[in-house]
Amino acid sequence: MSEHATLSEYLNLSLPSRAEDKPRDTGLTMVMDQGWPADFVAGMLEQFGRYLDIVKLWDPQLLSPVAAVRRKIDIYRSYDVRVQPGGLFMEIAKKQGKDRDLVKLFVDLGFDMVEISSTTSTRTDMSADLEMVTYAKANGLTVVGEVGRKFADGDETRLTEDTIDIETTVREFKELLDAGAWKVYWEGHLLRQVLGDDPEMIKQHAATGTAQVREVARIVGESNIMFEASGLRPRANRQWLQFWLVRLFGPDVNIANARIEELANLEAIRRGNHPIHGFGSAGNYPWVRAMGDGGSGTWWRT
Repeated sequence: MSEHATLSEYLNLSLPSRAEDKPRDTGLTMVMDQGWPADFVAGMLEQFGRYLDIVKLWDPQLLSPVAAVRRKIDIYRSYDVRVQPGGLFMEIAKKQGKDRDLVKLFVDLGFDMVEISSTTSTRTDMSADLEMVTYAKANGLTVVGEVGRKFADGDETRLTEDTIDIETTVREFKELLDAGAWKVYWEGHLLRQVLGDDPEMIKQHAATGTAQVREVARIVGESNIMFEASGLRPRANRQWLQFWLVRLFGPDVNIANARIEELANLEAIRRGNHPIHGFGSAGNYPWVRAMGDGGSGTWWRT
């Protein structure tokens, strides 16, 4: 047996399958690197690198030495992980009139993706962002856009804190995709307000927030959306929301803003062999339980 075989393969235990060969186009996992030591990153990727698709070097990395950033980018790319800077990098550069220069510096550093977002400004006119999507692509970078803002105040994609403006949201998704964005992040702090990020809130919002998210995904195409589950929330809240996204869209939903130390846990949630408390039997090792109930083919819906 290959030395790259997993423990389940060695033990001849079947687990539910999902999109596994990289580069994947669905079932994507993105993590935020907030400044992890390079050796820690290398150790995590040695174990679980096959499950990671994208890493975002988040804004605290702006204080890191360039040599350390280059080393870390090299480690990620050696495991076929796409590397992008945080969206705030471009937002700062845009305000300073340096965004086009920054794109070329990203390429020099070894980044192969860039995020075009407007987290810190009201997006009344998409033209500047759409032009930057085209420019970044022309310079060899894969582009991901973003829709939504962390705070409801000034967020043109929301009617209230927990109510989506579906028409505006869909329009922004489509304009970014039509301009050439590969995928588009959906802001995690928006999603946790709309969907809820604990079992009681999620259940309470099922007929409203969940229905709105489903409708946007239906129109835009769920495979085009990277659903963020904020890595800044407590671990339980992250896992509750990750579980709910899998339950809504299946194991190959695109999930962003995970934490690198929780890669294995997220993969287990995707495959239904990890317990999630607060949802009754739905969270009770759903794939394992579904095998005995004859419903393992769509275990996430049981």
